[in-house]
Amino acid sequence: MYRFYDACGVLLYVGSAYDPDERCRAHGSSAWWSQAVRRVDEWHPTRGHAYRVEMAAIAAEDPKCNAMGTRSYRTPDTEGTRARKALASTRQRLIKESQEIETAARAERAAQGGSAGEVDRAGKEAAVEFLDATGLFVAAVKERRKRLATSG
Repeated sequence: MYRFYDACGVLLYVGSAYDPDERCRAHGSSAWWSQAVRRVDEWHPTRGHAYRVEMAAIAAEDPKCNAMGTRSYRTPDTEGTRARKALASTRQRLIKESQEIETAARAERAAQGGSAGEVDRAGKEAAVEFLDATGLFVAAVKERRKRLATSG
């Protein structure tokens, strides 16, 4: 999660992303971007947790340039938002299933005598493969694969 402030310390924007640097480059075309002089990052254990904290921060801190999450914001009634709402319960079920698959893969690798690192990696790889196969978690799968690649 990140916050942008102007030169006077006024909170301009609160956001969250797997890769804040990449996401912040996308903010470069925003009207408020030229006012931003300081960014403060705050890390959370999961993307879901960061998103919940982000929404709470927007509601409580009232950043000058956020729209979504403010009291006056209303989600647009578009085909995309309707589709996301329709898939919400399916996505939650699939995330729960991925956690169960991760647990099972860890147990299987542990039973084969794998080291703690091998057990952890086997679980994470199994969960990523499952989520990738659904086609509903493109950004999350990309980020998890990137983390797996850098973890050795």
